[in-house]
Amino acid sequence: MDFDRRRVAFRVVVAVAIAALLVTGVGWDRVLRNLRDANLATYAFAPLGAALALLAGGEGTRVALGFPVWSVRGALARRAFYGAAIVRNFLPAGNVGGGGFVAYTVSRHGDVTVSEAVAGVTGWEFVMMVASAVVGGVGVLGVVVAGQDPAGTVGLFVAFGAVLAAIATAGVVLEAYREAVAAVVTRLALAFEPVLARVVPGHDVRLDAGRVRRGLDEFFATLSRLTADRSRFVTVLAAAHAAWLCWIIPLFVSLLAVGVVVSPAVVMVAVTVSGFARAVPLPAGIGPVDVALGGVLVTLTPHSLGELASALVLYRSSMVLVQVMAGGLSLWTLDVAATGELAD
Repeated sequence: MDFDRRRVAFRVVVAVAIAALLVTGVGWDRVLRNLRDANLATYAFAPLGAALALLAGGEGTRVALGFPVWSVRGALARRAFYGAAIVRNFLPAGNVGGGGFVAYTVSRHGDVTVSEAVAGVTGWEFVMMVASAVVGGVGVLGVVVAGQDPAGTVGLFVAFGAVLAAIATAGVVLEAYREAVAAVVTRLALAFEPVLARVVPGHDVRLDAGRVRRGLDEFFATLSRLTADRSRFVTVLAAAHAAWLCWIIPLFVSLLAVGVVVSPAVVMVAVTVSGFARAVPLPAGIGPVDVALGGVLVTLTPHSLGELASALVLYRSSMVLVQVMAGGLSLWTLDVAATGELAD
């Protein structure tokens, strides 16, 4: 635990240092002057957009898991998603760890198995990836229609589409060869048993092929129920797209707040491209995300980085503030929901 804390602290220091260097390169005086002159009435919509994105994500996660809206499990899914904002922004595992945190937390409820939790979260995460490609692709089309050159963003989204296709293909292959997969997983678990016993909390049961196969069957059955229920699947799709569109609001209004007018299509491209930079394990993606945002905006608009830096500071502040507040409050009350003491 001490090692983890030191590692997190190190990443926070690195992220702050990178942010300071970026702002220093632009000029502190210029950034601060623009921040002082910002239109706060316009900027007030930034945290609102961030909050709406979290709400959409929480509901999308709940629906993907198949939990009733007013149930204890539904409340648990929402709180787990909000709490995962802390994991995504500040812990080393980042976005991958966020999904794992949600699945683990939801599976603590007595009526939810690990396979069901993992399947629901996996389905939601994949739909979110598809939604990001759709929103970003629409943004690229908007840029082209406006007569601008989308530069290298087209290739980036094509590559991302290929990754999504590869993931879907891997899922199909995994489903078709469950027996072989179960045997391979069992052998690997046996080989790494000493390591798992040391690093996995509560690991005291050896895996067998039958148990792994049952877990895979349950995993794919859960995904099948999600895709077979048309209204539920459409709701998940709508929630994912709504979340991405709401994430666009904070950047758009932050730019307006400092007097920079940018096409919504360009903002759509910038926000979705910056999502790829979150793979770098730094708190809140500070540094890589800002470089991605600034690079797209500078490339697709006539504005300099000096004009955009203040808006990026406002944008990132609103996003992190809302996510930390919602995530902190959710983590505070998560244990009560996870115990499932109240009946659904």
